[in-house]
Amino acid sequence: MTDNKDQKKTQEKELSGLRKLAKRRWFYPALYLCAASLVLTGVLLFQMHGADKANQDQDQTVFNQDKATPHVQNAGDEVFEWPAKKGVTEVIQPFYDPKATEADQQAALVNYNNSYVQNTGINIGADDEKAFTVTAAMTGTVTEATKDSTLGYKVTLKHKNGVETMYQSLGSIDVAKGQEVAQGEKIGTAGNEALNKAMGVHLHFEIRKNDVPVNPEHFMDKSASDVKAVTVGAKAANESNPASEVKDEGSSEAPKQESDQGKSKSNTKSNPKEGSSIDNSSLDSEN
Repeated sequence: MTDNKDQKKTQEKELSGLRKLAKRRWFYPALYLCAASLVLTGVLLFQMHGADKANQDQDQTVFNQDKATPHVQNAGDEVFEWPAKKGVTEVIQPFYDPKATEADQQAALVNYNNSYVQNTGINIGADDEKAFTVTAAMTGTVTEATKDSTLGYKVTLKHKNGVETMYQSLGSIDVAKGQEVAQGEKIGTAGNEALNKAMGVHLHFEIRKNDVPVNPEHFMDKSASDVKAVTVGAKAANESNPASEVKDEGSSEAPKQESDQGKSKSNTKSNPKEGSSIDNSSLDSEN
């Protein structure tokens, strides 16, 4: 009983102390301030947590931008790739450009049967001058896969917007007409061609728009839609002189590398790696 009385007295003292405290003027303002501080602290903690999460999401987004988005490409969004292994192959004879300097034009001439043939593509060779794997520069459909006695094995791929890629001077081919070929897929192996024996083992590579050749080096890393129709080029420069085209004795069609009006090479010398060196008088007047 004594313990209960003591406990009641203690509780009454505590209640009396609280009542007295509550009667002070500053008690309720202080209580409100404490409650407001707790609420504000909670809001700030919530906002800080949300900001940290947003920053993490943003960092993750930026990080993912460095990675290639996995998707199946088609010829509409592909860009032209080098048709061989990079680092070990290079251009050993350039495209013939009527607007180029005289030296560059001479380097782009092929001497065939005492006639000078304008190079309608680029000739690619390996550093070790050996055969190398040739791959599709862009996804496409094989419209031609044949062996030509003048040009060697040749493959033509059809792409969008009237664009074609052509692969000639092949020693062997791994595709057939009508086949769908993916970008980077093996087409064949570089070889030799009778048209340009001086180049040795090489790939003759062309990009054409509506059957008119354009300089392939200008369209690497660009799409088929970037290839515009042209009115000048190696083919256009020769249209006024069809008699100069070099015919293939084993084929009914003319080689894709049309010839300029040539003359005998009896007074000229040529370097197979630097192109032919000729007299200005032997070039077509349009050059």
